[in-house]
Formats: sequence, structure tokens, C-alpha cells
Amino acid sequence: MLYKNDVFEIPASNFRGRLLTANSATDEAWIISLDDAKAWPRMIQLSQLLAMEEAGRLSVSAMPVTPSSRASRVALSHRDTAWQRIVVLVSSPAIFEPDERNRLIRERAQSIKCSHQTLYSALRKYWQGGQTRDALLPAFHKRGGKAGFQTAGKGRKSTKSGHDIFQVEEKDVKSLEKAIRTHFLGSDVATMASAYQRCLEDHYSYVDGNGARYVLPLGDRPTLRQFTRILKKKFDLETVIRKKKSDKEFEQNHRARLGSMDQDCLGVGHIYEIDATIADVFLVFSRDRSRIIGKPTLYLIYDRRSRLVVGFYVGLEAPSWPAAMEAILSIAQNKASLCRRYGVEYNPADWPADGVFPQEFLGDRGEMASKNSSLLVAGLDITVVNAPALRPDLKGTVECGFKLLQRSMADVVPGYEPPENVFKRRGKSYSNDACLTLDEFTSLILANIVAHNRKVMPNFPATAEMLSRGAPPIPREIWANEVATRMGLLSRFSEDHVRFALLPQDQATVSRDGIYFGGCYYSCPEAIEQKWFVTAGKGKFRIDISYDRRLIDNIFIHVVGDPSRYFVGTLLEKSRNYAGLSFAEVQVYEAFRAKMQSESEQNGRQVMSDFHAHSDPIVAAAKEKTQLVTKGKSRTARKADIAEDRFEERRDRRQKEADMSSTFGRPEGPTAQVIPLPTKSSEPAQPATPQGQPTLADKLRRKQQEMLNELKP
Repeated sequence: MLYKNDVFEIPASNFRGRLLTANSATDEAWIISLDDAKAWPRMIQLSQLLAMEEAGRLSVSAMPVTPSSRASRVALSHRDTAWQRIVVLVSSPAIFEPDERNRLIRERAQSIKCSHQTLYSALRKYWQGGQTRDALLPAFHKRGGKAGFQTAGKGRKSTKSGHDIFQVEEKDVKSLEKAIRTHFLGSDVATMASAYQRCLEDHYSYVDGNGARYVLPLGDRPTLRQFTRILKKKFDLETVIRKKKSDKEFEQNHRARLGSMDQDCLGVGHIYEIDATIADVFLVFSRDRSRIIGKPTLYLIYDRRSRLVVGFYVGLEAPSWPAAMEAILSIAQNKASLCRRYGVEYNPADWPADGVFPQEFLGDRGEMASKNSSLLVAGLDITVVNAPALRPDLKGTVECGFKLLQRSMADVVPGYEPPENVFKRRGKSYSNDACLTLDEFTSLILANIVAHNRKVMPNFPATAEMLSRGAPPIPREIWANEVATRMGLLSRFSEDHVRFALLPQDQATVSRDGIYFGGCYYSCPEAIEQKWFVTAGKGKFRIDISYDRRLIDNIFIHVVGDPSRYFVGTLLEKSRNYAGLSFAEVQVYEAFRAKMQSESEQNGRQVMSDFHAHSDPIVAAAKEKTQLVTKGKSRTARKADIAEDRFEERRDRRQKEADMSSTFGRPEGPTAQVIPLPTKSSEPAQPATPQGQPTLADKLRRKQQEMLNELKP
């Protein structure tokens, strides 16, 4: 169904028009084209239009018109003037008939003293614009200037140099836009002036015959203002920042902040934000306060909804998974013993989330993005979410918590260093004021956390229900009041369960030497009782373990078939030299050991090579000499006098080894008479014995032979 002022389109004929009026009795409809600047109303059969609409060959839509409330006073004045000119004409139905229209326009032009063209223009505008008075509003916003930002011959001469204004054309716009992209947006340090200078050198300069480049004078090149205008017209501020900085920089510091960090939080216990920082306080050595140990690492865990601090860690570990594990473990830690240990007053109301774990942990792509964070998912059924890089605003609760907590202690803690002093040139040395140990600083942090959980937050976005009850926005009160709606959705775990679930897991090898893992050997009474090491003699097997990377002294051996139980394995004596070290340190030492073994192997190979170089010639010569003297002799003949030969060889060795003349020199005075012992090849040089009496050599030789005869079977 078509109505007055409906805009319709006939795709087949590419016609777009407006229905001005219709008479179903006479089957007449007056329409006007919207795309023809000189169009006049023309008559068409109404039934034809309706048939085309029913057949789907005609689409209808409404065209909005500019409301007068948005128009200026000048535009309204122009509208009213034009309306007064044509109000009499459009009130007559005869204005649609061409013959009557010409007569009525001539008479009206004579009566109000205006031209026919003025009335023609006003009538077309009225009909094409929707037959309302506001259709006559002038389109001032479409007037002036040409497409492409050309200056179109505008501007006056400069009063300083008298040069003509450079007229920017379409080709100049392209050149300026190219220079902006290349020299301004392509670098985060480039300035507008430097990019403009590069633009002139690239596009508005010439090279003379000597190869020297000259920039065109004023009047023949665009000015810096024209260059700036093209930049602002072609590139919006967001595009400039994203191009010159980065998308992350824009999202962090320049984006529109229209949302709230609570919009994704379903209530207390839904999201815990965790992060680490280096505290702004210098500490001293607990055993010698004259020695400074630097700044500790501080972990905080906040509940996003209530701003309640549910966990923390203060230590000397660098921001890493072991430190984050201690912070997460503190959620389930016994708060009474914790407060007693650090001398802080304990009140259960200060820890309403004791042992309660969230549905999500939100980190910052640090330790929470490591593989170890999957232990939270598997062991505690918690989702781990990591914010994009350089987006600290997505976990603003814990980020602001660091600043608020440390600033509140700035006038209390000696050795506090303001963050602005860290990179300040010739800044003050606050480390000289350090006097707190790690335990004393932890006590202050714990007391400050308790104070925060009790403190009213003046800028907290309180709900209408909180305001109607007059409930103060205190973190522990918010948690206590809203946790009832989260019952059945949050989980509570014991400290032992959390510790065991967060420790990294691996497999160790059981052999006859012990339970081997990380370069060390372990044992436990349960393994000895179950005879693991005897069983491993037939073949090594592997077991599941958990371990703490910070200390190698113990491992936790999983009980097969019961994941809730474990054995504690301790170092064997053979690995006791590694006691007190971390697994990373042992890994380094084992790497040193492997390197030494590799070098030792090379050294051993070289030593044996040198030995063979010495032994091979000796053995070869000995073989050659032996072959010459044993030629034709049997093996039995060579061993026939083995006892006598051995005796003579030993006697020769004794004479050589016991001779001290070569060592101490000959004594002064008459030389002593030495009686040589008899040898096999010569007669014995000794005093004569009575005839028939055996000599000493004969007796020894006979005794040796008797002993050999007794050994023979």
C-alpha cells in the first residue's frame, strides 16, 4: 500500500520517485522523480503502481527530512521566505496540471515581484523533499568548497612576502597524503614539521644541473597549514595515535572509557585479580642489619567485586610461578597462625573469604600464562584468564591496590623509595634508611591488608540495594552480604590440598640405587617396605611425583590408586651434597658434571693415545727380538727351566735395585771387596768349599725344584 510522500523505487527502470497525491476514484496518482534536477510532477495510473508493488517490482521506503530544530536562524528565515512564496500555489490542486501550473506561477510571480525560476526551484524542492515546510530548508552544509579539498582559487596574498596562495588540487592532495603516511604516521618520533619538510623535498623541489636540490618557493608549494589541514581531514585522531604509537598504546591510554570493570563480574568470588610488583621498600639482612638485601617481591590477590584482599605474598623470589603459588596458597592458609606468626591481631571477620577460591583467576600474561597455571584448572577446577599485553586497566583493582597499599605506608616505613625517584637523575639514596627485615615488613603488609578490609571505600559504586539499607561500602561487609547469592558456586579447599594441587608434577625413575629425579636419588620408608628397589632390579619403572622447585631436599610421591595420598621422599646420602639447593641450581651443577665428563672422556682418549704411542714400538721390537731367539724352540722347551730363569732374573733385579753406588756415590778410602754371586753362564766367584759339599746356590736351586715338583699333579 502506498501513502502520500512515500518514496518508491523501480529497479527495472532505475527510477526513484515520490508519491505526491493519489485519487482512487479517478485512478490517478501524481509522482515526481527524485534524481532529476528539472523534474515536474506527472500523472500515472494508481492501479499500475499498486500492481507493480504487489508483483514485487516496486519497493517502498520513507525518506527522512531535516528537522527544523537542527537548523540555524538564517536557514529558518530562508525557509519561511520560500514558504510564503509558494503557499498559495501548493494550496491549489490545479498546480499539478502543467497548463494551470504555468498560469498560476506567472500570476504569483507578478504579485510578489519575484522570478519564475525562484518559484520553480522552491516548488521542486517542496515536492521532492516531502511536501513539508522543512523541505524548503537550505542545504548550507553542502555549499562551498570542492570535492578533494581543493582550495578553488581562494585566499589573499600574504602581507609578509606578497606571494600568491598556492591552490591545492587533487594531485596535491594525493602527494600530501602520501607524505603524511610515509613520514609522519610511519614513525612515532616524527613531528609535523619534519614530515612537512620531507614532503617538500619529495614532491615540491627540483634538481639543477649540478645535482643540487632546491625547494620550490612560497606560492609554488603548499604551506604547513595546508599540510596540517589535509592531515586533519583525511586522518582522524584515533587513526593518528594508532599509527604513530600502536593499537595497544591507544587501548591503554587514549581509548574512550565508557565501560566498567564490574560489568563482567557476576558477584563476589567470581573473579580474583592477581599481580606482582617490586615493593618500594629496601630491606636489611635478618642476621646482620648493617647489610641491605634490596627490595622484596609483593603479590596481591583482590576480589574484583568487593575489593577484598584474599591473598598475598612477600618474599625475595622474583615474580614467577613459585611466588604466585605461595600467594594463591595464602588464600587457604590458616589465618590465625599467620597473624600469630607476624604479631597481628586476628579477627575472623577480617578474612571472610578464608579458603574460598574463585571461578576465575585474572592475570597479566606473566606466570599465569605459563604451563604451570594449568594446575589451577586441573587441580582446583578454576578458569585462568590472561589480560592482553599492555592492558593493566583490565585488572585495575589489583593495579591500584599496589599503589594504595604502599602509599599508605610511605610515612611509616623507613627505606621507602618513591617510584618517581627510581629513574630520577641524582635522586636521593633511600636505601641508607633501610632498617626492616623481611619478617617485619611482612608484618606491616599483613596489618595494612587487615586495615584495608575494614576501611570504607568512598568511591565504591554502591548498588541501590546497598544505599537503601545504608550499608557502608567496606570490603569485608560487601563480601559477607553478597556471598549468600553465590552459595553453591564457590569452592573451599584446605591448605594441604591446594599446596599439593599447585606443585608441578613429573615422573621419577625407580632403580636399585633409589628414586632418581632431577639429578638426585631419594628414598622413603614406604618404598622400602613395599620393596620397590628390589623389584627395580628386574627392571626400572616410573612413578608420578610432585615437587617444589625451590628446594630439592624432598619430593612428594603419589600413591598409586589414591591421588589424595602421597609419600615424602628424602635425599639419600649419595646426593646429600646437593641439600638445600633448588632444582634449577642442581640442574646447573648437573650440566657442569656432564661437561666435565665429556672433557674427561676426551682427556682419557688422549692419554691412552699417548700410552699406545710409547708402548707400540717397545712391543713391536720385543716381538721381533723374541721371534729371532725362539725360532725352532717349542713352548715346552721355553718353560723347562722357568724356576731357575725366574730366580736368576730376580737376582739381577735385586743387584740393580739394591746398588746404592749410583745414588750416593762411592765412599772415600779403599774400596770394599765385592764377591759377585754366581750366574748360570759363569762359575761362581766365591770361596772354595770342601770337595763334595754343595754350594749355597746349589741348595737354593734344589729347593726351588722340589717345590715345583710338589705342585705338579
